[in-house]
Amino acid sequence: MALRKMWACALAAAIMWQGAAAPRAQGGAGQRTEARAYFYEPAVSPDRSEIAFVSGGDIWTVPSAGGEARLLVSHPATEYRPLYSPDGRRLAFTSARTGNGDLYVLDFESGDTRRLTFDDGFDQLDAWSPDGRWLYFSSTSRDISASNDIFRVAADGGTPMPVSADRYANESGAAPSPDGADLAFVGRGYLHWWRRGHSHLDESEIWVMRGHSTARYERLTEGGAKQSWPMWAGDGRTVFFMSDRGGAENVWKVAAAGGEARQVTRFNDGRVL
Repeated sequence: MALRKMWACALAAAIMWQGAAAPRAQGGAGQRTEARAYFYEPAVSPDRSEIAFVSGGDIWTVPSAGGEARLLVSHPATEYRPLYSPDGRRLAFTSARTGNGDLYVLDFESGDTRRLTFDDGFDQLDAWSPDGRWLYFSSTSRDISASNDIFRVAADGGTPMPVSADRYANESGAAPSPDGADLAFVGRGYLHWWRRGHSHLDESEIWVMRGHSTARYERLTEGGAKQSWPMWAGDGRTVFFMSDRGGAENVWKVAAAGGEARQVTRFNDGRVL
């Protein structure tokens, strides 16, 4: 199920990228390229009927089969990272409306929007728990040098609780396993997703926290490359992730129990976001 969702998100991103591409100017010098809208951070609803995405700093939705896009969340500030709840009844997102960026949840039935975090640092929404009770997020609010720690907060509101907060280490991209027992995440490195290639600053690793226990960390991948966005297969036996370890960015996979990582896609150029 999660693998099909991953490909659906990739297809949605490709479609939106094509739609956002501006036509080239025709004629001689002096003619400008026509400005066009841009679309990013697509999220597919659990029933795959709808895609939520960000454009112009607001959140929009559009039928997966195509059609008219409709404005869902609008604010003078910038909204990021829309994610549907597992039951499809709510949408979580990050908003900069309070300054740095906090988590919010929109209830589709009531139309109410609830603020969940109140931090001084930037809170990046990572994932819903499989049962829809928790929201996982990465935050720079309690570590040093812009390092992230991983937290979770109840979807109905409450005090955020630390999940993985190793001092002086950057941890982000939390992805709970389908049964909710384990947590994959990105350890070390500061991801520069906008830059092609990697340097020592954003060389990272994929880790798993077994049983949500800080005594049971396991590293799934070696360092030396940019590696991010872990995602579980539906059966919980495989973790997919993006890596440029082969040169160009591609999708890779590794057994959740550990082992050799294997390349899934074979792009020779471009970006995998």
